[in-house]
Amino acid sequence: MMKEKGNGKTRNLSVAEYFDVIQREYYIAEFRRKIYYSPKDKRYYGRVMEHKRAKIEDIASRNHLDSIFTSGAKAGEIRGTLFDSLGRPVFEMTPEDRHNYYSVGNEFSYCGRIWTLDAVQSDGRLVLYSEYEERYETVERADVIRIL
Repeated sequence: MMKEKGNGKTRNLSVAEYFDVIQREYYIAEFRRKIYYSPKDKRYYGRVMEHKRAKIEDIASRNHLDSIFTSGAKAGEIRGTLFDSLGRPVFEMTPEDRHNYYSVGNEFSYCGRIWTLDAVQSDGRLVLYSEYEERYETVERADVIRIL
């Protein structure tokens, strides 16, 4: 059994469980590298990804396992647990993740077009602006996908 710290608690994980967890963590680090603006944060998550990739490749090699780097099916399976069919995160984002994901100026896909986030209303709805249509639209968060 391997020990890993998570949420301030020590848990015992089998190699198989750890392998699954670290592959999920790789995709979450990749997501964060894409949504965070600070070059320092981007570098940090890039390093996290490199470390996790090395661990994933080591475990996969030692145990003759498919991984997110060697199998499209495995990559799709793991991604499918973290993102919906449209690419929206289904895992619990931190408040900082949400802030970066829904920052004013970010581009979102809505109704098949690119819209720019103009404001976030107090009720959580988003005000988008379409340069193509030259108009504003207020929408629910669930109706848009951030372009990454």
